[in-house]
Amino acid sequence: MRRIILSFSALFMMLSPVVANAGGFAIGISASLNTLDTAGKEDVDNNGTTDATKNVSDDFALGSIFAEFTNMGEKFGFTLGVDYIPFDGDVDKRSITQDACGAKAGGACPHTSSGTNSVEGTVKDHYTLYIQPGYMIKPNVMLYGTLGRASATFNGKSTSITHTDIDKDVDLDGTKLGFGVKYVYDGGLFLKADYSKTDYDTVSFTTSNNTKATADLDNTAYALSIGKQF
Repeated sequence: MRRIILSFSALFMMLSPVVANAGGFAIGISASLNTLDTAGKEDVDNNGTTDATKNVSDDFALGSIFAEFTNMGEKFGFTLGVDYIPFDGDVDKRSITQDACGAKAGGACPHTSSGTNSVEGTVKDHYTLYIQPGYMIKPNVMLYGTLGRASATFNGKSTSITHTDIDKDVDLDGTKLGFGVKYVYDGGLFLKADYSKTDYDTVSFTTSNNTKATADLDNTAYALSIGKQF
């Protein structure tokens, strides 16, 4: 939150008076700082019981391109748009060395095997359809909220001493909520600064020996955008 307040303050100092109630078609680019939180679970025999859990967090920067249309009234308006990220976002690889029991005999564990378990993931082909209802607080300043639907492909990879390896693509969908502020210059150039959070649906993978792994992803983003209205 502190970062977005500082960004808003800097923009207020940088920008000059602009044309009121500007709308129309626009294109632009965005840069964002992201925190991707991933909650992973493993069900070794797929019986509904969680055998292992792991929560990780990854920070990264991303760029995106967007196209949108804004319809403005005297004070209220709305923007419809689509944002596309042409880059991949990675869940960093995590590894751990573990031992696993072999076949039991007489209630004992006669031998163990040692190895390294690892898991990693990549989010790719990410786009978001969004609507941003807004209110003009000054002739050149609009506050807006964001409601969007995100879609992407999630590639999950895992190696383990207890199950067969995973390397699979699954669909990833989520709901985006946020808020921001927009400033429009004469001539249609504009800047936007916003905060958003995307809650993705849980994705799951099942190995050939019936181990089920699930991942629940949530992304928090602080973004600055520049665009041109026509």
